[in-house]
Amino acid sequence: ILCFLAVLLAHAAQSADRIVNGADVTSTSFAPWQVSLQKSGSHFCGGSVISATRIMCAAHCVQTIASSTTVVAGTVNWKKPGQSRQVQAWISHPSYSSQTIDYDYSMITISALNLNSAVAAIEVASQEYAAGTQALITGWGKTSGGIFGQIPDNLQFAYTDLISQLQCKASWGNQVTDRMQCAGGVGVNSGCQGDSGGPLAVNDNGTWKLVGNTSWGSSNCNIAVPSAWSKNSAAYSWIMSHM
Repeated sequence: ILCFLAVLLAHAAQSADRIVNGADVTSTSFAPWQVSLQKSGSHFCGGSVISATRIMCAAHCVQTIASSTTVVAGTVNWKKPGQSRQVQAWISHPSYSSQTIDYDYSMITISALNLNSAVAAIEVASQEYAAGTQALITGWGKTSGGIFGQIPDNLQFAYTDLISQLQCKASWGNQVTDRMQCAGGVGVNSGCQGDSGGPLAVNDNGTWKLVGNTSWGSSNCNIAVPSAWSKNSAAYSWIMSHM
C-alpha cells in the first residue's frame, strides 16, 4: 500500500518506504518505540512512541488516515500485535506541503499504551546531530525494490550515518530544506512502501533520541543515494506543543 502517491518526477523522489540491506530484529526490546500503522489489518506506515498516548509520524502518512486505523506496538511481527490501539485523533504540521514534502511531521493520539520493555517511549531530539553520527533505522518496508518487492513480516533494522545538508543537496538540490535530515547513500537506504513515518534514532550517551521520521528518497530505492527524514529538532516547539 503506498502511503504517499505524489512522486517528485523531476528529482525521481518519493515517500521513503523500505529498508534495503537490513537485518531481522529478533527482540521486542530492540527499538521498542517502533509501531506499525494499519488499515483493515494491513501495514502501511511506521511511527514512533513518544509518550503513552502520542505517536510521532510523517504528515504524508496521515493524509488518508481514519479513526478505524490502528497503531500496533510491542511486536517484531506486524501481523502479531503485542498491543493494539485505535487512532483517536491526528494532526499534521500546518506548513506541510505535499508538493515539496517539507514540514513532513504529524502526531497521532491513542489511548494509553502499557509501557514496558517491549513498548517504550523515545525522547524527541531537540538538537541537530553532526554529519557522520551513526543512526539506527527500523521498519517493515519493502526489502527490495521493483514491483516484486514484498513487505516483510519481521521488523528490519540497519545502521547508517547522518550526512550534511551540503552532501544531501549534491544528490537532491534545493529539494532539501532545513526541516530535513539526510542519511545513508552507501549501501543501506530507507527510501522506497512501508517505512514512512518510522524512526531515525541516535544513541546519545546511552539515551536514544528520535532525530527524524522517514520521509522521502529515491523512487527506485537506489542504495547509492541518500534518503531524507523530517528533522525533529527543526520543529521541536510544534512537537512539544502537541504532547
